Amino acid sequence: MRLPYKMTRRLILAAVCVTAAGGCANPEPPPKMGILTVKKSQEMQELAFDNGNGRAVVIFEGPGVDCIVYASGLNPKEKYTISLWADDGSSPGVMWGPEENVKIRVGSLEGDTLFKPNSEGELYVSMLNPIRMFTGAKEKLHFEIKSEDKRFVTKSASFLLQK
Repeated sequence: MRLPYKMTRRLILAAVCVTAAGGCANPEPPPKMGILTVKKSQEMQELAFDNGNGRAVVIFEGPGVDCIVYASGLNPKEKYTISLWADDGSSPGVMWGPEENVKIRVGSLEGDTLFKPNSEGELYVSMLNPIRMFTGAKEKLHFEIKSEDKRFVTKSASFLLQK
């Protein structure tokens, strides 16, 4: 049995569209929770924020860990804190700042630990931390953003570092 020319064209076009749609889909988001394994220097891992408005990136650089936080959808008129916490709350958290310890690419720092996003509500900040902070952790960790009045805004996916 032979298919008519128009039907053959439609089937081929449909197959091409399905193949293209599958190949062009966005990659899977980073896992919600997991163990990051350090294999080599300059290895990078991404952690999604639970509200979908940004990511934390962890880059292993020899004796340190460069932690980068990109957040969007923030209120440009508010100030925020960024910190690293243990999931079980056993740690008092490591607050980001002061100015000598952070690199601010988008937004600004007001005082020692308050970050203000740009006029579009975006914040892009990095801080180099000693690797012992991560390898010594017994519980999973996450990055957290809170408003100046301590109101929870968002947190990253949880992770535990294994070297």
